[in-house]
Amino acid sequence: MNRIFESKWFPISLLVGFLIFELLLSVWTGHPYDMEVWFKTGEWMNQGINIYLPPHHIGYAPLWALWCGVANIFYNFFGNNYELWRIIIKLPIIIGHLILALIVGKFAESRFGPKTGRKIFLILLTWSFFIYSGAIWGQINAISALLTFLAFYAVTSHRTKTSAVLLGLAITLKTYPIITLPAFFAFILRNRGKKESGKFVLLACAVPILFTLSIFAIFQWDIVYFLRTIFFSTPVFESDLLQFNVGCMNAWSFIALLGIDIVPLWHLRQLWIPIIGLGAFFWIRKTKLSEKDLTLSIISFYILFMISYGWVSEQAFVDLLPFTFLLIIGYSPKRIYLYMLALIQGLIYVFSFANQSLAVFGPLVERFAPSILTDSQKFLSDNGSLIWTVRGTMGLIVTFSLIVFLVLLIRPEIAKRAEERFNRFLKFITEKIRGPQS
Repeated sequence: MNRIFESKWFPISLLVGFLIFELLLSVWTGHPYDMEVWFKTGEWMNQGINIYLPPHHIGYAPLWALWCGVANIFYNFFGNNYELWRIIIKLPIIIGHLILALIVGKFAESRFGPKTGRKIFLILLTWSFFIYSGAIWGQINAISALLTFLAFYAVTSHRTKTSAVLLGLAITLKTYPIITLPAFFAFILRNRGKKESGKFVLLACAVPILFTLSIFAIFQWDIVYFLRTIFFSTPVFESDLLQFNVGCMNAWSFIALLGIDIVPLWHLRQLWIPIIGLGAFFWIRKTKLSEKDLTLSIISFYILFMISYGWVSEQAFVDLLPFTFLLIIGYSPKRIYLYMLALIQGLIYVFSFANQSLAVFGPLVERFAPSILTDSQKFLSDNGSLIWTVRGTMGLIVTFSLIVFLVLLIRPEIAKRAEERFNRFLKFITEKIRGPQS
């Protein structure tokens, strides 16, 4: 087979197989907190309650809340079957992952040929973190990553308005993709002029604003509660100052270990804004931007966001993966990039486990081996301080690793030298293991 999409049975059989596999995984897994938020959101939607009013509510625009409402209708219709509800609520996430792998593979094939397209398709399909964060955990980043990549696909195909709408939908779903807006703006500015870039920004911002206002008008909710949610880390709209008093998967968690109380220092939690601004200045000042540059700029904004924002969960790593694989396998293939990405992924898993993410398997353990659940809870209570220290330390290590990775991507000459040294090191180790040859 010369092209991965010439024979429809090759991708279809894989996609169907992974669909079944992920659906099976979804039945008895799910993060207890997130699953409770999704479930309660669906109930509130169908009861007409402002979903931003009760505690522990959804943290972004109400697009995903609509699906929570649909899932709750199915839950009630099928006799309060919680296992079936988990499948239904995770279904768009699972399908989003599968479509993402297919679309990125198709795009890569059109740019780099069938071999590279097949490789990226298979890697995205089988990369464990997509399955872990989506089908198992129940987070929606695979959908936001898909929408953002579709926006990328559209803008590189000269469909600027379509791209703006798609990016607007990504922002409506998860909010975080708004940080890629400067990357799209810079690319359109340098290739299609100020007028087109300005229209893009206005349309991309109008989509989430108009959608959110429409939902609040239809349900007649008080929008102040939504604004308090969006600006939770800034003392405006009577918001709760720093609901999360420590960072998650970045250096803020390590700073908390040092005994520094950052709750009163809310200004520090806004450092991500000037940092993103510096990134925007770096890319906008360039006179030429290619597809490769757009890909790299999107990655850079995600990394800058992850290392500086006050609360970044592990799943944020999902959003940059499609662009990263496209860059390091297609536009700028180097083994050192793959090694570094695999290392970062491993570090993120370590952080996630220290962040007590193994709770995602709680429903499975509770149903089939409840004694293990009791033992694990005792272990966590006895070793809470150690686990918290590991969590904070790993936050710092992940931050440092992401910075190094970004430097290597932006400065490929450094990456080339690093790869040469790494290859010499591997050769040295191999020779030592083999011993002297006769």
